[in-house]
Amino acid sequence: MPSPRQGLTERDLQTLAGVVGVSRDELVEGLRTRPWTVHDLLSRDDVLSAALDRHAHPSKVVSPFLLFAVLAHAAAAELREASYFPDWVGNRSRLPVFDVEAIHEFVEDARRLMFLGGLMASYVLPQIPPVPADPLDLQSLASWVDQAMPADRVILFRQLGDLALFLSGVFPDRTGPRPLDAPSAEKLGGTVNMSPSEILALCDGASLAPGIEALETLGARWYDAAAIEDRTTPAIITDVAQRFRSARRVLNHVSDRWLNDVDLSWGDAA
Repeated sequence: MPSPRQGLTERDLQTLAGVVGVSRDELVEGLRTRPWTVHDLLSRDDVLSAALDRHAHPSKVVSPFLLFAVLAHAAAAELREASYFPDWVGNRSRLPVFDVEAIHEFVEDARRLMFLGGLMASYVLPQIPPVPADPLDLQSLASWVDQAMPADRVILFRQLGDLALFLSGVFPDRTGPRPLDAPSAEKLGGTVNMSPSEILALCDGASLAPGIEALETLGARWYDAAAIEDRTTPAIITDVAQRFRSARRVLNHVSDRWLNDVDLSWGDAA
């Protein structure tokens, strides 16, 4: 398990210590000796309230990582006992899905929640790709896969997977109704050697969420490709690749519940 301090800033530690009612040093020592308690801490209602302080911009209270890790844990708490999930079927439209076992299984692993928190935080100030590509454009990133050095290909596959999950999870109204056109599907699917029939399926507009389904398929394949290219790729990447739809649905829940009310313009404050 990674260190509970990983990703937490000094401001985060001060904020958490203040909420819990201990000194900063006591908090750090507690996390060092009992690292698993970080998830209990991030699941507390008073920590959620502090992170979403209505009287201050989030950047004055917490780092992007802490904010989104807390929101991922809050989503898990709500989804853990849910009997159905309102899945995306159109702009501002959701239909209940009662097959929730996969979501229940996903949110039981705290590593996945931290992964989702880190993923969302990474787009406050997007990571610069190892090539001159737009980090927020799948086509731009994909165009460099065949030209990149092996080490850079791993990074590109990871960034493509991250972006597919981020776009389908946080912006379903933007991505959901748009099936890929044939040239885009061929370009994106070609990065992972998809067959002609698989590429054609990416363009299928018959489903209620063709864009989301295409991104789920591609995102899982990109994560798997990163793991195949480099065996040292963190195991969580393969884990999430196998549960991509559940990861996307958890992010949909975070987006629907909280992100419309949060100012994410961190700027230099991050």
